Amino acid sequence: MSPRGKLRARERILIVLAEKYCMSLEELEKYTKIRKNVLKVYLSRLAKEGLITRKWRHLKNEKHREYCLKTTIKEELGIE
Repeated sequence: MSPRGKLRARERILIVLAEKYCMSLEELEKYTKIRKNVLKVYLSRLAKEGLITRKWRHLKNEKHREYCLKTTIKEELGIE
């Protein structure tokens, strides 16, 4: 946690993904209150670290990027 006791953006993203498992960029923006441009940076860093995966979701002839917390991370955290 940051010195003031507030959660950092990275921590907010991981908490929301731990609760919901997979979400689109728009959903993450809504739940974390972090702007899309900033979210993209953090999500790419988390993917490089191997904490999350990225995949495509197909809805009504549209493709949306979906971000998911890896199941191994969920097991390490004890979240079911």
